[in-house]
Order: sequence, then structure tokens, then C-alpha cells
Amino acid sequence: MATFANERELLAEVRDRLDGWLYRSRADAFSELFDGPDAKLSDEELQLLDRLDSRWSREHGQGLWDADEYAVVPTGTMDEESAPQVVCTTHPRLPEEGYPGVETLDAETRERLNDALWEYAERVVELTQQELDEFVWSVDVETWTE
Repeated sequence: MATFANERELLAEVRDRLDGWLYRSRADAFSELFDGPDAKLSDEELQLLDRLDSRWSREHGQGLWDADEYAVVPTGTMDEESAPQVVCTTHPRLPEEGYPGVETLDAETRERLNDALWEYAERVVELTQQELDEFVWSVDVETWTE
């Protein structure tokens, strides 16, 4: 069991581990939502997102699949019953226009794809929060803030 002198040290360790948790959570969320017979999007819709992601990555340095950003925020005083929370600070989103190499998307398709991207980012939050909670409850903090 890891031991930390205080909650500030624990929060620093949580933030250091965030990237690893996000890596796993992104892969798991993608698999849950976009693979298999119950996938949220058709193969064609997923291929369209991948094409847009690839193009925007080449042209702007960031695509759809790396546009999501996350952070860990304390929820006030941290103690044995209160863990920091994972939040999505930037959700991936298709703009209303500007689809190079692709015909303009109709509003219904764009909304459906944006809903799927939102759900993906929120599932990443849920999975990462589970990892964070497991870690926090497995450690010992010598002096919790009263």
C-alpha cells in the first residue's frame, strides 16, 4: 500500500497517473461504444470520423480522437470518503462546416456523430474515475485534512 504524507501529495500522484488511466479508458470506451453488433455508429460513420480525424490531424495538428481533454479536480476537502473527480474539459466536436475533402454533412448526421463523440468522452470520464477511486481507496494518507 502506498503511503502519502498528506492529501496534496496524493493529488499530485493522481495527476501523475492520469495519462495512463486515460490511455486505457479511451481504448475501453472506444471498444464499448464503437465495436461489435451494438455499436453506436455504423461502419461508414466511423470511417467518416476516422477520415476527418486523419485529415484534421495532418492539417491542424489535432484530430477528433485527440481533441478530448481531461483533468482531475479536487472536490473540496479530500478525506477517506471524498476523492478527486475526473472531468472532461474539452469534448471532441464536429463543426458546422469545414469538411475538407468531404461533402458537407447534414445537420442530423453531424448531431448524431457529435452525440456519439460526447458519449465517448463521458464514458472515458466514468472509466477513468473508477481507476482513480480504486487507487485513492487503496492508499494510506498519514494526515487527512480535517
